[in-house]
Amino acid sequence: MDLVVEDVIVELKSVSELIPAHREQLFNYLRLTRMPMGLLINFGQPSLQGERYAYFKDDNECVLVDRDMNLVY
Repeated sequence: MDLVVEDVIVELKSVSELIPAHREQLFNYLRLTRMPMGLLINFGQPSLQGERYAYFKDDNECVLVDRDMNLVY
């Protein structure tokens, strides 16, 4: 875990592309801490790349959401 801001976990990467293992790492942090929100930020691209995930305690699931907190399918 690189950074925690209030109830948001921020995972920072500097890689050519995000792979499922990077997301799983964030999901593990969310499940262990039971925090509701996680950001995966990649500085390894020409432009900043970011993904936002919500953690739902009831079903122990992490889902991709947009900036308005709508589920992204």
